[in-house]
Order: sequence, then C-alpha cells, then structure tokens
Amino acid sequence: MSEAKQAMRSEMRQSLATLTDAERRGAQARLGEALWADGGLLRAAQGQGRVLMAFMPLPDEIDPTLAMQRWLGEGGRLAVPVSGWQDRTMEAHEVTSLEEDTFDVTRHGIREPRHAAAIAAERISVVLVPGLAFDPSGCRLGRGAGFYDRYLPRVSAACTVIGVCHRSQVVPEVPHGPLDRPVGHVVAV
Repeated sequence: MSEAKQAMRSEMRQSLATLTDAERRGAQARLGEALWADGGLLRAAQGQGRVLMAFMPLPDEIDPTLAMQRWLGEGGRLAVPVSGWQDRTMEAHEVTSLEEDTFDVTRHGIREPRHAAAIAAERISVVLVPGLAFDPSGCRLGRGAGFYDRYLPRVSAACTVIGVCHRSQVVPEVPHGPLDRPVGHVVAV
C-alpha cells in the first residue's frame, strides 16, 4: 500500500508542476464559482454561525482563497488549520482576514494565522480538504502525514467535507487503508 501511495504522490506532484500560472488562476476562479453556484456546497451551507474550515494553499495546491473571501464577505465564520508537527495534530483557528500580514509561514511552508482562537472540531460546518489525488468515491491521497485523517473523525456527522482539486488530480482509484478518511464530495475544476 505504502509503495502505491508513494508512486501516486510522485506522479501527481509531477503533474501539478506542469500547471501554468494562468491555469492555476483559472482553476481558482472556477473553484469559487463551483462552490458558490446555485445549489453549490457553500451556498447550501451558509447560515448564521456556520463555520467553514478551509486551508491556506501550498504553491502546488488549488487555491480556495476566492471562496474563503466570499464566505467572510457574506458574514460566515472562517477557520484555517494550525498544525502540531510534534504529534501530527491539527486544530481549526478562526480568522477574520486573509491579509498576508496576519499569517506567519512555518518551516514547512504553510501559512498559519499569527493570532487566532481555536474552534472545536465539532463546531465546524464545512471543511475544504486539499489532496494530491481524489477518486470518484471520495478516497483521498494526502501528503502522507495524516493530519486530515486524524482531524476529520472529530467533526460532527452533519459537517460537509469537500475535497477540492484540479481536474487532473481525479484518478480512477486512490490506494487507501482503514485509517484513511474519505471526503463526502469532490469538486474538481
């Protein structure tokens, strides 16, 4: 299993490296449109006190910033992950702005909020999940550290979990084991 995952990670990283800046910007816009379209997953999840947990993208990940900005602009609460690398845990921390000066870059290249309060996992309404690959059944190939696999079982059963990616990241089948947590929906643009 591990060898199959590593091979797929390598293949997906190579594929993502070929995307141009224009393709990345186009995907960012299409992702925002897809998530907010009539009947879209974020539009359906809107409401007083609802909390979206999204992510600050790494350079090779699809960028959900436009969808996050709209969520904030329409009065939603927004959280992003803060990682504990020692024990490989992740917590949601609420942010009120996506301005660069409100984030620090960790030694792993991840932007995390400088000053933000933690939000309990069971309070999260929607989670946008990055990945290197997804399959049609919602199985996800992450980067290998298991942060989301450990975090997702902690959200409520009513939480909407959405994998987001470029179209090229959807594969027929992702190798997976019993500890790998699938997503409920995949939005590939």
